[in-house]
Amino acid sequence: MATWPRGSAPWKLSWGSNSPHRRRWRTPSRHQSHDTGGHMRPAHLSRRGFLSGFVGTGLAVPGAARAASTTLQDRSDRPLVVTSKTNNAVREEITTTAWDIMRAGGNAMDAAERATNVSERDPRDATVGYGGDPNEDGFHQLDAAVMNGADNNNIGAVAALENIKTPSSVARLVMDRTDHWMLAGRGALRFAKMHGFEEEDLLTDAARQHWVDWKENLSNRDYYFPPSAPSEPPGGTINVLTLDANGDIAGVTSTIGHHFKLVGRVGDSPIIGAGLYVDNEVGAAGATGHGEECVKNSGSFHVVELMRQGLSPQDACESVCQRVMDRHNGKPMFNLKFVALDKQGRYGCGALRRTGFAVHDARGHRVEDGRALLPRLTQAEIDSLPWR
Repeated sequence: MATWPRGSAPWKLSWGSNSPHRRRWRTPSRHQSHDTGGHMRPAHLSRRGFLSGFVGTGLAVPGAARAASTTLQDRSDRPLVVTSKTNNAVREEITTTAWDIMRAGGNAMDAAERATNVSERDPRDATVGYGGDPNEDGFHQLDAAVMNGADNNNIGAVAALENIKTPSSVARLVMDRTDHWMLAGRGALRFAKMHGFEEEDLLTDAARQHWVDWKENLSNRDYYFPPSAPSEPPGGTINVLTLDANGDIAGVTSTIGHHFKLVGRVGDSPIIGAGLYVDNEVGAAGATGHGEECVKNSGSFHVVELMRQGLSPQDACESVCQRVMDRHNGKPMFNLKFVALDKQGRYGCGALRRTGFAVHDARGHRVEDGRALLPRLTQAEIDSLPWR
């Protein structure tokens, strides 16, 4: 076994712990990274990509246009940011944050994480992080995932994380500092605190009032106020997809899950291949909407695989939405939306019922329409939903 004099070994301990599940060696990396909350990051560490060599999907096409999918346009088309957020009070800050980081030479992963943090920390957003609507018992359990194309499509996720404003940053640490891909519940919280995150009350006055109103209108068979008019069940998530000047791709998804969900519910957002998928040779996709249906269809993975076969991001998003719609006899009673970008700098958005997304590139920030396959639910359709 080779030995080196003290201090001359080609690696060094990156942080102190004897756990066999934590990364022990700092290895050379193209990107060195630090977050904005004082949490140190080691160099990105490669490990086997998730779902590599995936077979049996029915998606393989002989002679698929792999070369076309990896042909880059002029570098002036980069960097590129795509996000699912269109109704957020700080949506422009989200995309501008990511674009500015990459324009200054930063990498796609840092840009996507920092942009997501903007939404997670903003109390006006009822769908993500601090100020989001709680679960049925009035407290938050947050989900998030990250995927870094430049680091061999590396992944990290957290599920049912309580009392931490920025679950996406904890997911990033899971990716960078462990050989696991997901931590959940109490273990995720313990891991976050070990890395300097502080527990905070995430329930703002506005979110608490939303929860009280929901309780009061939940049933006409309790002692709360009578139910109000039904409405389409709310949901909310943020996807941030980034393409940097080097042509590297990253993605982040963060969410509260369904508003007032059952305690312990985990949706598609932290599931790699469902709520988020990145392939650095092809592109990235993220999902919002009814998470259970996205998981059933491996939605984001499916979008990226269709792009690998030569479809544009727009056509790939619509194709997966069509597949979901067909499985529900052409009339699904929920929404599911995908955003996507590819290695060439193209992007798109497709949805079942509600669409729209935000973009930032050399032309600046803007909100664009995708394509919805179906109109919004009518009031009669909402009234007939089985959970009403």
